Amino acid sequence: MKKKREQQDISFLGRFVLFFRSVSEKIRGMRFVERLVSSRKAQVGYEGESSPREAKLALGFDMARLCSVTVLCVLLAIVLLFGGSIISYENVYYMFKDIGYISSFSESRPSILSYSEPVSNQSFSSFKNGLAVVSDSEIKFFTSTGRATLTQGSSYTNPKIVCSDASALVYDQGRHSFSVYNSFISVYSETLEYPISYAHMSDDGSFCVVTRSSDYGSVVRIYDNKFRLESEYFKNDYVISAELSPNGRFVAVLSLDASGGESKTTLNVLKRGARELYSSEVIDGEMPYRARFIANDRIALICAESASVYDAAGKRKGLYVYPDTLSHVAFAENGFALILEDNSVSAGSLLTVFDRNGNLKFAEKLDSGAFDVALFGDHAYVLCGNALLKINTIFGGVTTRAFSAENAGILAMENGDVMICTSTAAYSISEN
Repeated sequence: MKKKREQQDISFLGRFVLFFRSVSEKIRGMRFVERLVSSRKAQVGYEGESSPREAKLALGFDMARLCSVTVLCVLLAIVLLFGGSIISYENVYYMFKDIGYISSFSESRPSILSYSEPVSNQSFSSFKNGLAVVSDSEIKFFTSTGRATLTQGSSYTNPKIVCSDASALVYDQGRHSFSVYNSFISVYSETLEYPISYAHMSDDGSFCVVTRSSDYGSVVRIYDNKFRLESEYFKNDYVISAELSPNGRFVAVLSLDASGGESKTTLNVLKRGARELYSSEVIDGEMPYRARFIANDRIALICAESASVYDAAGKRKGLYVYPDTLSHVAFAENGFALILEDNSVSAGSLLTVFDRNGNLKFAEKLDSGAFDVALFGDHAYVLCGNALLKINTIFGGVTTRAFSAENAGILAMENGDVMICTSTAAYSISEN
């Protein structure tokens, strides 16, 4: 059977971004640059006998101004020539209006962000201290000031989103397509031959996509931060999750083999660029849920009946067996939190928080069931009943805020704020 060709597309703006990542190398050795610098030096008197400090400063400011004007002219030319298909005028407006807020914290986060009509299949993520939300009808990015930098229609059936410090990856789980976005536009897209089951992105912008092939049950495709396919990892097992370490050095692949009537869970760690596995661990008798890096060298393994932490070399650092049924998980830098539901008539729940080695550092009994949990620094946020609980995981103090919303999710933002996301709007909870 003839193999279907995979479709990929780097947008014009994506190529433009990649070009300027190495622009210093591209212009090195060009004679017209040397002539331009010499001309500017002569104009400010840089090459005089004394070469005063003021002349050097003048040259620096003059060259910076020239470069800024040149880049601005190029951007304006792109908008004028390709505005209808590459970037909308609305996005350009917000790009210039909020350019200083895209990667910085803001003291003016709006209390409510409205993004769409009610839908059932949405995915949310914190993106550059703002909010990214995708659904089957819309993809929308907000800055920390509440301004929309991207509003785009969506044809995805089951959209999911994962973000890094620089990019956001949106994929259609169970189907074939994914796209990578910056704050304003899609810079890369690809359609695979087989459906996508999972994807993840590291802080440096590299990412991995899990699919399958005609010969293997799972294929982990690893891309660098310039959208180039770097390597592929093939397994006959079903891959539950594949995630990169924050620095992008390692990939943790969690898989399940249920053949022969017995389940076998495997946690493999790949070192990017290496031909052999960095480590491999087999866990018998456990149903795996997810493996997630909580540090560059620590992996939290969440299963149906227990949670454990491994280092990248495959050594288990800690193990916790659940006393009740697992209902929710939250990951954070150097730790994770679990919500365990009490199956007895008391209908309560238990919050447990663990450090980077899997050691239990905090436990708190809650009076009711929880809808979601988030973890940031020394605080856990739990949405339960008609309230949002902020719990200090060091001293045990609890702050309660009234909030009534079922089927809501919690996002912990980069500065410690919390956003509660519902099907129609996100509500900001700030302690500042």
